[in-house]
Amino acid sequence: MLGEPGLRTRVVALRDEHSRLWLATPSAMPALGPPVSWLRHLSNERAARRLVDRLAAEVERVPRSERERGAWREGVRERLRAFGEQRLDWPAGYRRLLFADEFFTASVSFVREARAFAPDLPDASLGQALRNVWIGNSLQMRLGLPVALGPGLFAYSMLYPLTDDLLDDPSLDPRAKGAFSDRFGMRLAGRAVRPAGAREAAVFELVRRIETQFPRRAFPDVHESLLAIHAGQAQSLRQQDDPRLGDRDLLEITFEKGGSSVLADLYLVAGRSCREDERFAFGYGTFLQLLDDLQDVSADLGAGHQTVFTRAAQLGGLDEPAARLGSYVDRVLDDEPLTGLAAADRRDLVRRNCRALLVGAIAEQPRRFTRPFRRAIERRWPFSFGAMRRLRRRAEVRFGDAARRAAARAGAPSLLDLVLEAA
Repeated sequence: MLGEPGLRTRVVALRDEHSRLWLATPSAMPALGPPVSWLRHLSNERAARRLVDRLAAEVERVPRSERERGAWREGVRERLRAFGEQRLDWPAGYRRLLFADEFFTASVSFVREARAFAPDLPDASLGQALRNVWIGNSLQMRLGLPVALGPGLFAYSMLYPLTDDLLDDPSLDPRAKGAFSDRFGMRLAGRAVRPAGAREAAVFELVRRIETQFPRRAFPDVHESLLAIHAGQAQSLRQQDDPRLGDRDLLEITFEKGGSSVLADLYLVAGRSCREDERFAFGYGTFLQLLDDLQDVSADLGAGHQTVFTRAAQLGGLDEPAARLGSYVDRVLDDEPLTGLAAADRRDLVRRNCRALLVGAIAEQPRRFTRPFRRAIERRWPFSFGAMRRLRRRAEVRFGDAARRAAARAGAPSLLDLVLEAA
């Protein structure tokens, strides 16, 4: 991007643009769909219970032979496709987008490599890292690039559990966090830094892998994007221990961290980018960060972390910021310049996924929302909130039991390892 302002300058401009967009977005939930009768709610819940039970049974029958694995995976996919199309009104284009072999292959490749790189990484942290791989894959799909796991995307996704969790740990001394953050920043800037311990050595090795795929001189924006998310993370420490943090500062910290996070994904899958793609990726990151903060509001309140939603919860309910978030997602997505049927399907897939995360967060925290607000959403959602909570608990029990039995029969330490062996 010769002749353009530096990436740091562009990040600040994007942060300010999206902060203004958030503040200008009305606190009104967008229309989620046509009204859904209570009979349809009941029918959908019963169908979802049957799906959970059938999929749990399939989990216990993960085949070991190579010949049977393809048919097993296709059978699971077909059950999910049929449910989505019949109960959730998925368009036909989702068959290609949601169930492409490339996504599955990239996920399996990531988990295998992550297990080799950090054998003791908890499954929850591995899932957090895998989510970032999916974000990178979704950007590859949007850009028309092959959906695959490159060294840079692997390394950046692994940096999440190895650094973000550390910086968010309320039990760690703030001075130790600051010292680590300083050393990490110097290493991201290309300086020679001696790691303090094995965990930092692993972090620095991941930076080296990114440098190998994207040499600093040839791909400066890749490394500037990593410095941008590092700066956002460092600023976010103020959310933990700065009682003087103003609302505007809190919003800017939230947007800079979230937007820079997905901006780095963009550069680690593409190497180079244009203004339009930067703007989309940054906006994508801001609403993913806000969705995370809404889901984590109870935990953040308990830990004393300040977010847009903890501030609102301390003053009253969350109707207003949650509704604004729903409309904000639409405004960001509707500004995307890409046109055509494929682009429309991709945009719709992101929109539906974000709405599901938003409604799921509301369903799991009903006391933080007024009854009229909850009822207005339930009337236009495929499931009642009570059904969503019952289905989540059912899935946790059924899949947990099935996973343990399947892994024990196969002699694998976990279902994840069993699936990897069968992939």
